[in-house]
Amino acid sequence: MAIDVEIFGQLLPGQPRRRTMENKEQTTARDIARAIGLDLADIGLVAIDGVQSHVDDIVRPDSRLCFFPYMSGG
Repeated sequence: MAIDVEIFGQLLPGQPRRRTMENKEQTTARDIARAIGLDLADIGLVAIDGVQSHVDDIVRPDSRLCFFPYMSGG
């Protein structure tokens, strides 16, 4: 199973923002975040195929998974 992962903001400074991960078993966004070294406390939003999701949602094969930091504005 190939999953395209994109990381936004300052979640992993100095590392590639886009990567493709191969996974042979059913996995969650949480599992992938841990595998790439993301601190779960820093993740403000998860999107799977453009839909806001939860870190415990299943990521299906050929999905696009995006992690965003917490955002603020004025």
